[in-house]
Amino acid sequence: MSRLALSLMTIPNPTPEAPPGSEGLLTLLNWLSWIVIICGLAGFLISLCLLAFSAWTGREVVGVKGLVIAIVVCILATSAGTIIQVFA
Repeated sequence: MSRLALSLMTIPNPTPEAPPGSEGLLTLLNWLSWIVIICGLAGFLISLCLLAFSAWTGREVVGVKGLVIAIVVCILATSAGTIIQVFA
């Protein structure tokens, strides 16, 4: 193959770069991700307590539903960067 054909077949792999002046926005996004993770963890712990309390009253469904929601929130919050990189 010729050099021209090889250079046309090469797929570029650009490196993402933040635009100038976006430091404030990135800091805000970092803080927001920490807040979401903390809220997800708090929801997880609250759901565990609710599940333990509901075991005595026979309403375990409420605790399990909250626990599942908290787990999904924690998974999405920690994998948001990877999800965005897939679609970007």
